[in-house]
Amino acid sequence: NIPPGPGLSLGVLMKMQAAAVVAMTLIAAPLALAHDGSTAQPAVSMDTASLGSGPYSRMHLLLEKTIFKVDVLTVEVWLGADDVRRIEQFAGDRPDRSELADSIAEIAIHSQDALVQVEFVRDIMLEQFLEGVQENLSLVPRARLIPQSDYQVVSEGLPRWFGFLEERGIYDGDRIVYRIHGDALRTQFIAVSGELLLDQTDAGSSPRLSVLGSYFVRGSEFREGLIGSLFE
Repeated sequence: NIPPGPGLSLGVLMKMQAAAVVAMTLIAAPLALAHDGSTAQPAVSMDTASLGSGPYSRMHLLLEKTIFKVDVLTVEVWLGADDVRRIEQFAGDRPDRSELADSIAEIAIHSQDALVQVEFVRDIMLEQFLEGVQENLSLVPRARLIPQSDYQVVSEGLPRWFGFLEERGIYDGDRIVYRIHGDALRTQFIAVSGELLLDQTDAGSSPRLSVLGSYFVRGSEFREGLIGSLFE
């Protein structure tokens, strides 16, 4: 039950490993699809009742890569009702959007009630996806949102955590959905067929800040487009 609306979605996926990071506790192990598809399960809708509504509740962006402007991913971000009210309170008083960007990014990065949906709009290899993740994730510890040690765990662990995509690859129409409640981050990878290939929940502030920070930290390739979409 993802909030309705036209537009685009995009994605970055990050997993945290409890054994390596004390601040993060793995609650549910990932469910990976066997090569014969025998372990696949239908995707389960996430609760969206607490998310906000109205003109400042949803951000969206189409990511284009290379000089040929190849569409790769779309991303949609919904914030909780409390976050939306905070944005509404100051957005109407400041006509200059450039003055709002930092404030909106700060709210989004630290949100404890958010949903991010990533959708791939072309087939890509796992290696291409991981390169994009690393590019934006590396900005998060530089902004001092998470410790360098937590970043290292994520960076070094990504190829293992997404190893189930090594042979399969990522298809046009595959989706990643992140749901944040407090310091719990639930991540699903949903195949274009509707099968659930990954379902994992991580606890702690670093997983949450890694995901949201990758989209909204200064220098992220998503930040400007996502924030700008609020004023379309």
